[in-house]
Order: sequence, then C-alpha cells, then structure tokens
Amino acid sequence: MAPTRRCGRLTAAFLTLPLAAVPAGAQPPEGPDVPAATVAEQVDVNIVNIDVHVTNRRGRPIADLTAADFEVYENGELVEVTNFLNAAAREELEWTDGGELEADTDAPLMVALYVDRYRTRHGHLLRIEDDLASFLSARRDQGGGIRFLLATGDPELNVRVPFTDDPRELLGALEQLREEPRSGLHDDDLLRRRTLDEIRTTYETCIQPPSSDFNPGCVPCVDTWPALLGAAGQYAAEMQARAGTSLASLAELATALGGLPGPKALVYVSDGLPQRPGADLFHYLGQICVDRQSEADALDREWDDTTRFNRFSSFSNANRVTIYPVDAGGVRASSATDPTLAGPVSEVGDFGGTRDSRLSTVLVPSTENDRLRVDNLQATLSLLADETGGRAVFNQPNPAEALEGIASDFGSYYSLGYRAPPDRRHPIRQVEVRLTRQAKGWQVRYRRSYILKSADQRLADRLFAALKLDEQTNPLAADVTFGETSPGTEAGRRTLPVGVRVPVSAVTLLPGPSGASGAVRIFLVAEGEDGRRTPMRQKTLTLMEAELPEIGQTKTVVVNVDLPPGRFSVAVGVRDEASGRGSYLVRDVELPAG
Repeated sequence: MAPTRRCGRLTAAFLTLPLAAVPAGAQPPEGPDVPAATVAEQVDVNIVNIDVHVTNRRGRPIADLTAADFEVYENGELVEVTNFLNAAAREELEWTDGGELEADTDAPLMVALYVDRYRTRHGHLLRIEDDLASFLSARRDQGGGIRFLLATGDPELNVRVPFTDDPRELLGALEQLREEPRSGLHDDDLLRRRTLDEIRTTYETCIQPPSSDFNPGCVPCVDTWPALLGAAGQYAAEMQARAGTSLASLAELATALGGLPGPKALVYVSDGLPQRPGADLFHYLGQICVDRQSEADALDREWDDTTRFNRFSSFSNANRVTIYPVDAGGVRASSATDPTLAGPVSEVGDFGGTRDSRLSTVLVPSTENDRLRVDNLQATLSLLADETGGRAVFNQPNPAEALEGIASDFGSYYSLGYRAPPDRRHPIRQVEVRLTRQAKGWQVRYRRSYILKSADQRLADRLFAALKLDEQTNPLAADVTFGETSPGTEAGRRTLPVGVRVPVSAVTLLPGPSGASGAVRIFLVAEGEDGRRTPMRQKTLTLMEAELPEIGQTKTVVVNVDLPPGRFSVAVGVRDEASGRGSYLVRDVELPAG
C-alpha cells in the first residue's frame, strides 16, 4: 500500500488558495523571479465543462441524448455549447478540456472516497466501511477507466491510498481502518447527551420545593432561562466548530482534486453536518419552556450556516467536483429509545423532595425534536449534492444498495463545454441546463454555479494535487535536485537551492520577430511535516533558437527557498507555455539543525 500522506489544517477560509498559506518569516521573491506570461496569453481558452446527469422516473440514466438536446444558460443568458461528450457512448464532438491544465481528451473519472471519522460514530463506521468494501469489490472487475482514492478525516485530511485503478488497494486500507482506535472526544451524540443532562439537571433543581416558607423557590424557564440558553449556546458553538473543521478538510481535498483534469466525484461519508448548529437544543428549550419558544427560535436562526455551505458548493463546482454525501447513520432511532434520556428523570430526594413523574415525558426530546435534529444534519447533505450535481444517500437501512445507485452515475453523464463569458462582475456564476426535449419524470442534475479560476490558480491547484495526492507526471522529462544549503536571510533558516533541469527538446519554439523562441515556467512550493507551506515561487526560462547550440541538451534553473530545519516535501511544476504540457514532481528533503 502507498504510504499515508497526512495533510495539514487550513487556517484561513477555504476559498483562499491553499498554496498561499504563508508561515511567519517567509522570504520574499528574489530578484531573478519575474512574473511569467499567463496561460491566457498563450493557450488558455477558459472552457467551462458542466457534467450533466439525466435519469428517468426510475432513476435510470438516459444515455442517447445529443448536443442538440441541451441548452446552457449562464446568469440567465444562453451560451453556445461548443464541446460535447457522451460518457456512456464515449462520443466526442470538438472535445477539448480547455478549462483544465493538460490537453487530455479522455480524462478518467476520479472517485475520491472520504470517510469523515471525526464526525461518524464508531458503530456507523464499522457498518459503512463494510458497505464501502462491497461497493469497491463490485468495481474491481468492471474496469471502465475509473481511478479511486481513499481519504479520511481524523480530523485533518489524511490520504490513505492515492489514486489507483485497482480497488483492491482500497479494500486493504479499509480493513486496516476497522482496527484503528477512534477517540470518543468528538462524539456529537455524547456532546448532545451531556448538554441535555445539564439542562435537565438545571430544570430539576429549580422545581424542588422551597427549603422554608421564607424561600419563594425557583421558577423554571424564568430564573433558569439564562443558564439554559448558555448551555444551548455552548453546544451550538462547539457543533459549529466541529462542522467547520470537517468542511476545511473537505475543502482541502476539493482543492487538490481541482488540480486534476476531467470530472471528479467525491463520496463523502459521515453522520451529517448541521446546517443550523444547535437547532435541536434551541427547539428543545422552546418545547420545555413554551412561553420562551419565539425567543429560542430567534436564537436558532442566528446560527444558520447555509451561506457557508453554499460557498463551499461553489468552491467545489469551481474544481469540477461532484459531491455524493452518504449518511452513515442509516435509519435513526428516536430519543425515546435512548436509555440515557427516556423514563423518569431522576430521584430528586437528594434535594429534599419527591420525584415528579411528569418530568419523564416533559424533559425527554419529542419525536418532532428528533426529526428536526436528523433533518438538520441531512439538509446540508442534500444541499451539497443538489448544488454540485450529485445525489445524497440517507435514511437507508442498506447503504450498499444506494452506493450502487451512485455508481450508475460514474459512466453515464454528459459534459457540456462552453467558453466562459468574460468580464462578469461577480466571481460566482450561476448555471442552468435545460433539455430541449423531455419526457415525463426525467430529472436533470448538474452543478448550479462555478467560480472561474485564473491561470495561476489552476497552476497552483495542479501543483497542490501533486503535493497532497501524489499525482505526479513528467511528460517533459524534467529533473529536480537539491544543492548544498547556506545560511538563510533570517536566523534559524537555511537557503536551499532547488535545481530544475529541463531538456531543451521539451520546449516548444514559436516563430517571432527576433527568431523562434520558447518559454518554460517553473513554480515551486515546500511543505513541512506540520502542514505549513511556503509561498509559491516562480521563475521563467526563455530560450532563443539562436542560443540552443551553446546551451546543450538541458538547461538548469535554480530556485532558492529559505526553510527552517526539518523534513519537507518540495513540489515543482514545469510548464511549457506554448503547448501547455506540464511536469509535476515531488521530492523530499531534510534540512539538519544548525
């Protein structure tokens, strides 16, 4: 099995380019580093590819449509579909993947299986890992040009198996996952039970008979209301933080996937993500304190994270990632069946009174509250699937069957390509796909929005994919070596010379006023074991045809980078500006202390 590559935590908003994470004291670009010509000046045509799934009323794919059956609208304006691909028939019409980095006319579908162990109960993990194993076993003998990756959220992104066309590698990794211990510190159900216990204890204590005639006693939902709200607010804040951690890891994976050509599917397995963190607890307070329900509802609305999930959907769409969320919880039980919540609240004799049997029903979460809790966790799964063109799986007693439904999408989609209209005011662009002919019951799924990336963003994403997913390729036959370090510009750092050797024959020469010439852009980033990365460095190598006899067969460019002691992975990209071909390499290096 390939070694595990563990990814660092994103510290900024996930819509920020990950390679821009700058550690303290990062060195500025050297003098020889100059801005390279953008791809737009050379070969970039900004083709947007929308992957569309069309199914009948039974959910079966419609596989015989043509380009004439589709209309695409961007921000309400009809655009011309210039590129069309029927993946089921592999029929290509003027197909170019212009929106991607490399000229790959038949890029394989990339399927990333992401198990969020941080947000999934242990029992659910054991069951869903069995379902995933069955799913992969069924794919083992099918082939079909699909590559699979396995990653987990622990809570940081942890790539267990890089992309492979052999599902057996993932099966072995899943078996190992079953044996790994999982901490219960991040168990959402445990956090909820503890918060409910705190609320119930506060309520119980308040209703005890007064200790004397001179003590008026406590009025529930009046004297205790600040304490009850405080408990619910702390619960909401913790749930929001946990969901944010999972979403940051998902964004890191989506960014890396965005650097790869072709369509990508992300099967996300978890117990759900709360759309409104704490909604079930605020609703619970409104039920036990009926006169305070409107106040509790108002506080609930303040925790709405829908905008965050919409932003992540647009971010995934920008990376051409279709999300297939799977709720590992299956069919959920009611709180009334939870022995820690059901039945009499407690013996309150310790407080000098007797048990009030009515509390056994008053303080147990209602069926309505249970439904709200589950709906809140699943609403985000539906949102992510709907906005990116995938499908969500939840409330399934047998998720393995639903996973087979997801698999039917892998080989039955249409890619519609069009030139992105320039000069849009807003970065997020809305997309609508319509069928010119449609039968009753047909459903159309596709990504509803996207963010048009600059050439530099796409290049950085491709380098990020090499660094995080081990997606290395070397069509230019480039090589990377490290020179002797020297004292850096700052105390405690060393300057590492990174030599990038490029064969002259790999550079495409184009005629010009001063003779034929070519350019190669070199860009580099280093990541430490703690996940922190240097800024991306760039240099441009320009070759004139008249100079080639003096240069020889190769040309070496040196990029200096200042690093502290430790182990680093250095990712290097080499791109021929005229042809768009690129090599993406990762080399490990260790800088000793002193």
